Amino acid sequence: MKKSGMYKITCKTSHKAYVGQTSRNLKSRFREQIQNIKNKDTRSVYALHILHCRHEYGNIDDTMTLLKQTKTPTLLFPYEQMYIQSFHHNNELIPEQHLNEHNPMFDLLHSNTTGHNPPDAQPTIPCIPTSPLSTCAPDGHL
Repeated sequence: MKKSGMYKITCKTSHKAYVGQTSRNLKSRFREQIQNIKNKDTRSVYALHILHCRHEYGNIDDTMTLLKQTKTPTLLFPYEQMYIQSFHHNNELIPEQHLNEHNPMFDLLHSNTTGHNPPDAQPTIPCIPTSPLSTCAPDGHL
């Protein structure tokens, strides 16, 4: 796991995921997350979840998944927020991880799928499968 980009770490107990991004390799980031748990450092949202709920964490091969590889630093934050929104929508996100209110990536995706954004329209969330078992509706949305 020497790739950088968006990743998820799945809690072995709740099967909910923490979504993050890194410009470094995933193995280094995973080691930091585990060190945060061992040091009881709750500045990490994943460590907070594991410690607060007294849940189990696993090894990198069982719990960490690369969601999207990118080497473009300016895309890390927008993609991360897009995945956080998608996991939240699918009820797959640990409760300690919060959503940001505005996501430019969703605005862009929404305007590309509908052609415009009427002021009173309900937003459609493009389907971003969060696991091999996730499915999309035939129109490509959740």
